[in-house]
Amino acid sequence: MKFPNRKIQIAIISISSVSLIWLAAWLAVGSGIPSGVSVSGIDIGGKTSAAALKDLNLQMEKKVKSKLNLTAKTASISISPKSAGISVDYIATLEKVPQRTLNPINLFSLLTSKTDLKPVINIDKEKFIKALRPLEIRTTKSARDATIIYKELEPQVLSSLAGVEIDRKKAIKIVGKYWLTKNVIDLPMKKVKPKASAKDATALLEFARQAVNEPLTLNISAQPIVISPTEIAGSLTFRTSASGKLAPIWIKENFLQQVGSRWSKYVREPINASFTMVDGKPRVQPSSDGSDVPDAKLNEAIIPALSNVGGLRIASVTPEMVKAKVTTEMVGGLGIKDVIGTFTTNYPWAEYRLINIHRAAKWMDGTIVQPGEIFSYNKAVGERTEARGFVPGIMIDNGVLKKDLGGGVSQVATTTWNAAWFSGLELVQHKPHSFYISRYPAGRESTVAWPNVDVKFKNNSGHPIFVDTSFTNSSVTVSIYGTKFADVASESGPKTNYVPFKTYEEDAADCIFQEGVQGFSISVDRIFKKDGVELKRETYKTRYRAEDRVICTNPEAKWMNPSLKVQRGEGN
Repeated sequence: MKFPNRKIQIAIISISSVSLIWLAAWLAVGSGIPSGVSVSGIDIGGKTSAAALKDLNLQMEKKVKSKLNLTAKTASISISPKSAGISVDYIATLEKVPQRTLNPINLFSLLTSKTDLKPVINIDKEKFIKALRPLEIRTTKSARDATIIYKELEPQVLSSLAGVEIDRKKAIKIVGKYWLTKNVIDLPMKKVKPKASAKDATALLEFARQAVNEPLTLNISAQPIVISPTEIAGSLTFRTSASGKLAPIWIKENFLQQVGSRWSKYVREPINASFTMVDGKPRVQPSSDGSDVPDAKLNEAIIPALSNVGGLRIASVTPEMVKAKVTTEMVGGLGIKDVIGTFTTNYPWAEYRLINIHRAAKWMDGTIVQPGEIFSYNKAVGERTEARGFVPGIMIDNGVLKKDLGGGVSQVATTTWNAAWFSGLELVQHKPHSFYISRYPAGRESTVAWPNVDVKFKNNSGHPIFVDTSFTNSSVTVSIYGTKFADVASESGPKTNYVPFKTYEEDAADCIFQEGVQGFSISVDRIFKKDGVELKRETYKTRYRAEDRVICTNPEAKWMNPSLKVQRGEGN
């Protein structure tokens, strides 16, 4: 008998030994998560993926739910990670767990090494930016484009200024990296370049001088209006377009305020049909068509003429017929019998508030809502844009006052909401302001924002209704005409759960002073009655957050702000 070669025997024994060692290592690593693996220090080694997932959820719950503290410059905020769209993706994290393979080096590495995995962080960009807004408002200094302003009749170049703002892209990356490891995360800022430079403005100086050098004749259907240099200076501005080009613009609203009846003799707004109460009954006030010159056409006619001299300084426009939105015929067949709900709110005078409230009330005036239809404030008023006559004003954005187009239109929204409240109509949608505004009824007011934050009510009266608006320089009234079907009363509970406001100073150029108002909770009941007997009641609960007192220390922050001494309560 022949025996195998000794070398072959040794090789066979060696292979068998290695195989046994490899098998032992394979079994030791196991089919679950290898030992020595952890996530943010939480040991998950030896567990199944399902057990590890459950354990991570449990042990990281406190960290994940803790407030996230963010700072930028000298300002700071604390936000809820959930509301800011920040979350841990546990499944994706476990997918990073090292897996055993047939490679013996890999097996021995898994047996001897330790791996601490960083959790996979998901950030919903839209939610995060919305949550970041209060911090941005306090830290952003908007870039200022160079422009031309008139000092009396002398045009002067107003130089551009660079701005600064939070770098959103980097902020998202930094928060994703440090959320669970740092108590406070400092966000980076970036410079914002202005679109128009002093060079761009200087190039328009000669035009600006010539524009106010002598009067301009504006022919309206061959009827002349002589516009003085002072009136030109008050109506002419220089703005930067989206493309970054600085150009002269004729501001129609400013122009009309100056020329008044000299314009309205030839151009008259249409009048919608409406109702007035006569001997306790609504009577139709007839409509009448009007005429107007669109803003763009007025601009196209006047701007080129301002470069001319002498007898050539003439611009001509032809008014276009504008039909009444609501005609006598439309309202005459509605069968209106009563005022089913009316409400008036008052407001302190401010030029922006006056323009925007009047504009919103005009757009909404005469809205007809058929039985079963839903009235939408946003649909009736439309988007608040400069082209539609709205101007920048004060608005609330995430609990902080800011300047934006349409500021003040919530006054009309609140008035509308209360008119619907007392009419007995079905209340469909509203959103209270984040903090309490003292001129509104607590728990019975509403904010609006284009396009989704709306005031809606349904016409459940069984008859057509007509929404009528009227206003003065200090009040706005909304009345709903129809067929009365309910007696409505309102009952307010006490203010509870008061929360004090904080005080801080802000150095941003666009800072707006905030007085400071306590937060509180309140419940208001809408009570339906018939012949004095209560039929049902609807309860609306509102929670107002505290409005922090914001003191503006930047000397450039002058828009709608009192003196720094008054802000600090040191005197009047």
